[in-house]
Amino acid sequence: MKKKYSLRFFCNKRNKVWKIMRLTMIFSFCFVFTVLGNSYSQNTKLNLHFSNVELREVIDFVEQNSEFIFLYKNEDVDVTKKVNVILEKANIERVLEEILAGQDVNYTVFDRQIILTRENGLYNLTGGKQEEKIISGIVTDDTGSPVPGVTVMVKGTTIGTITDFDGKYQIKVPVNGKILVFSFVGMKAQEVTTDGVTNLNVIMNPETLGIEEVVVTALGIKRETRAIGFSAQEVGSKDLSGNRELSVANMLTGKVAGLQISRNSSGTGGSTSISLRGVKSLKGNNQPLIVVDGVPISNRGHDSGGTWNDTDTGDGIGDINSEDVENVSVLKGPGATALYGSKGANGVLLITTKSGQKKKGISVEVNSNLSIETLNLVPTFQNQYATGYEETNLSGLLKIIDGKSYETMKTSRTDSWGPPLDGRRTIVDPFVYPEDEFKKTLVLLPQPADNVKKFYDTGITNSNTISLSGGNDKTTTRLSLGNSYTKGIMPNNTLSKQTITLRTSSQITDYLSFDVKLNYVHDDGSNRPSLGAGNDNVTTTLVTMGRYVPMSWLKEYYEKTKKPGSWPGVNCNPYFTVNELKNHDTKDRLIGMASATLKINSWLSLLGRAGTDFYSQRQDKIWPIDSKGSDNIYGRVYNYSGTVRDVNADVLLMANKQLSKKFNVSGTLGSSILYQERKSLELDARKLKAPGVYDVSNCTDIRPSTLSSKKEMQSVFFTGQVVYNNYLYLDVTGRNDWSSALGLNNQSFFYPSVSSSFVFSDAFKFNPDGILTFGKVRASWAQVGNDSDPYKTMNGYNSTTTTYGGVGLSSMNSQIPLLNLENELTESWEVGTNLKFLNNRIGLDVTYYNGKTTNQILEATLPVASGYSTIVMNAGEIQNKGLEIMLNLNPVKTNSGFSWDIAANFALNQSKVVSLRPGLDAYLNPNGKTEVRVGNAFGNIVGYAFKKAPDGQRIVSANGAYLPEASKTTLGNTTPDWTGGLNNTFSYKGFTLNVLLDFVQGNEIYSTTKYQMEAKGTGSWTVEGRRPRDTDDNGVQLPEVGVLAGVVEVTDAGGNVTYVKNTKAVNGQTYWANRAWSEIGEEFVIDGSYISLREVMLSYSFKPSLLKKTPFAGITLSAIGRNLLYLEEHMQKMGVSPESNPNTSASDAGIESIAMPSTRTWGFNVKLTF
Repeated sequence: MKKKYSLRFFCNKRNKVWKIMRLTMIFSFCFVFTVLGNSYSQNTKLNLHFSNVELREVIDFVEQNSEFIFLYKNEDVDVTKKVNVILEKANIERVLEEILAGQDVNYTVFDRQIILTRENGLYNLTGGKQEEKIISGIVTDDTGSPVPGVTVMVKGTTIGTITDFDGKYQIKVPVNGKILVFSFVGMKAQEVTTDGVTNLNVIMNPETLGIEEVVVTALGIKRETRAIGFSAQEVGSKDLSGNRELSVANMLTGKVAGLQISRNSSGTGGSTSISLRGVKSLKGNNQPLIVVDGVPISNRGHDSGGTWNDTDTGDGIGDINSEDVENVSVLKGPGATALYGSKGANGVLLITTKSGQKKKGISVEVNSNLSIETLNLVPTFQNQYATGYEETNLSGLLKIIDGKSYETMKTSRTDSWGPPLDGRRTIVDPFVYPEDEFKKTLVLLPQPADNVKKFYDTGITNSNTISLSGGNDKTTTRLSLGNSYTKGIMPNNTLSKQTITLRTSSQITDYLSFDVKLNYVHDDGSNRPSLGAGNDNVTTTLVTMGRYVPMSWLKEYYEKTKKPGSWPGVNCNPYFTVNELKNHDTKDRLIGMASATLKINSWLSLLGRAGTDFYSQRQDKIWPIDSKGSDNIYGRVYNYSGTVRDVNADVLLMANKQLSKKFNVSGTLGSSILYQERKSLELDARKLKAPGVYDVSNCTDIRPSTLSSKKEMQSVFFTGQVVYNNYLYLDVTGRNDWSSALGLNNQSFFYPSVSSSFVFSDAFKFNPDGILTFGKVRASWAQVGNDSDPYKTMNGYNSTTTTYGGVGLSSMNSQIPLLNLENELTESWEVGTNLKFLNNRIGLDVTYYNGKTTNQILEATLPVASGYSTIVMNAGEIQNKGLEIMLNLNPVKTNSGFSWDIAANFALNQSKVVSLRPGLDAYLNPNGKTEVRVGNAFGNIVGYAFKKAPDGQRIVSANGAYLPEASKTTLGNTTPDWTGGLNNTFSYKGFTLNVLLDFVQGNEIYSTTKYQMEAKGTGSWTVEGRRPRDTDDNGVQLPEVGVLAGVVEVTDAGGNVTYVKNTKAVNGQTYWANRAWSEIGEEFVIDGSYISLREVMLSYSFKPSLLKKTPFAGITLSAIGRNLLYLEEHMQKMGVSPESNPNTSASDAGIESIAMPSTRTWGFNVKLTF
């Protein structure tokens, strides 16, 4: 055995491929010449006591008890050779000399990496001189960055070399050497033909179908995926960086099994509804916990959508610059999230941001994105009938203008059941025009079919991020500056966002390291659109206004008068709304994290970490005099200011000890504290004294409201893991929380978990080159508690503006508290398997889970006579079970560099209400449309169905209208039967095409848009039933009629019931609007299933050879389309998007409240590295 210090080496994959190998290899080459003196390899001492054991066991022991990593080819090193070694406090070189004695093996030590090769491994051993040609080139990754340390081999020979720091190589190839093999740890090996070339550049792609070796789990602890007994899925930077969404949550759509992402239809920068494995809490928060670099952040905004005149100022996850994100780990079940306590009861999204890189000099990266946003779906309108009521057409009144008589259109006529749009002239009464007699008469003509569409603008988003990264062997730093500006589709709606992120990590000594990060975010939003069916929602006006009204008249009228005016069939002039009903909000957010790790010895370390999430937010709204609505007609001013502060700190004592050659134990003992504080002041001031002065002091009716809320949770926890022979794993955890939000005698609650993983392919020594490459089964059981918002255990007082004798008065809360409030408890178990086939070209992951949440914290409505509105109680149980399947395929992979990768996921979830409080079988949610009922699935939509005959035909009344059933019934369910995603990636010589589809099937939506368009007669489908029947002798058109399909119920004198076909002719109002007036909810429940072409991206990374004479290290150009198409014809005519939901609450999911039109985005991105 000889010792060599050579940079010429090669390595290949062992049976397990470690991601960390690739990173440390790159770092090693960057700094190999600086790692001198007191390096890790020289200072680390090892104690070894082995007798007659295989060499592989000694290697495993060294890796598990140090930071050394061995790289070698199985054919080069006989790891089954028996060795004897007894050493005390020996350095690594002494150990290698001892265990490799008698083998023709070289070793090369680069700090923590040990490369083993045959002595003649990189030279031509065939003897004799051969004719040769020299081939050179550059090896880069899929981002265009050079890859040092890539092994380049002539296939079938022992001739090889490696790439240098700049990814360059040069190799002498015999004339009979036709193929070069490029390999690197964590990347797909490539075989490239050498025929007719002397310059050969290669792009290496990550080994996406290999075993994902490391995943971030609870509390930021990194674990091998083979070792975990629960379901966790990681979405890497490559899957995130392409789609250029401003919100990280939207970037996950369709990519994680069981994770349902719905962007609220609430305008620029709106919130996102996130659901992971269905609903667990009947009344509480059902969104997963968001953790950024170990710091839990608040995901609630002050205004996050709703069903009545609310705006949406965004959520916490939307404040994270997506260009800063390295990866997202999705922890799904209680077994994965138990260590987060009640905060993680609904799952956890662990977001890891980018760190500095150890490399020569400063690396600069610039990402610039420009995108446009256009309407995807808009309603289709009828363009045949004007505003009015069919019984009298317009009003039956005449008015003389300039000697001519005109029918008068009354402003009280708001629905579109009037006369045909046939060119007749009319006037409006009361007279609404300015004194210059602007537009005295109206000509009733159909308006362009796209007039509503033209009201909206084309949205534009420009986002830019510049990052600087650098470091040395001890310290790394990354600084990023981000700026984005968005002009929304709603006129005058804008949002700007600036971010600054600084992160520094340092290995101060071999025993002490620290990591510090600061992230500052500033948001500035203007004129966010109002939501729901209220007067302030422009979309409500646009979908219900009369089809005779030219949009140009409305615009001209506003510009001349600055008033809304009063128009038949127009709820509120939309130009007045978007220009005069103004709102503005700002938010300043600071997320900070600091951690320090002390390595006490080779198996014990101590981690201390503290983090904070603090933001202040202000929002101002104004309503001028003459605004619509009783609260706004005399003018109104609304001011909000508030702060949110979350502070989290924890200490972890972590151990990892090799007890013997086959047994390893590890564990964590920790404690944490969480402090939350909320403060706000709202001033709702009405009745302006002087027009145009929008200050609270200028109002006569001022209504203040204050909030001050504090909550604290203290916790202790432990984890323990036993590993047998690196293929059998057993984990146990336990956590005890003390929450100030619970009853005094119930503030402490404990919950455990246990999980196991068995890698049977290793245990039974499956052939890695066989059909089944890797096989694992896993199982877990866990309990996790969930506490409550504060102040539900005692009554409090609210301050008022009322005084008595000069003294201010207060009022008691209207809610009856529960003094002994207990925590909710979720108990869940899951089983699953991970299988890899055909050298990891096929991957399958299947999980089944079953859980229940008991002791629900509910708020039940009380009779008015009680003097209270609600009462808090512990009652109720909900069951949650489902199936998740993930499939990864690499069906095509050619020597020319073409590759096709498929990632598919499928999830089925069922949430069932098992029980409520004693004596309560059901209750209606505040939206009035969804119900919680024992024995039924969560999310039932309830209402009146069409009354039907025994054969299913609808029953028609004597006056020709449909009849509702006598009582409400279940009309549908808002929860999908299943969801899924399908991602196809095609790559070839620097080009990458990515196509992402996602699916939602089996749910229903209650559409307020359809309700309003049928009630008002504006929908294109409401033309049916208005067919002309006849005219009288004077040529005056009679009411237009239609006959509803159905039967009339006839009861004879004997009480016998028969059904005869309906022949009663009715007008359009009875034909359509009566369904809304009679509250026949079945009419407005529509299928919510859809298939979405979510993302298409085409990118090209320039070859390094093209950039030799430029300052760039890499250039990547991308063209991107998002939300391009929804395949759901049943929604097209209403213009309703399947994601048209302005709410983030699970109880309001599936209630469409005249949301803004859905949009598609087209963009172009440039990424430059220096």
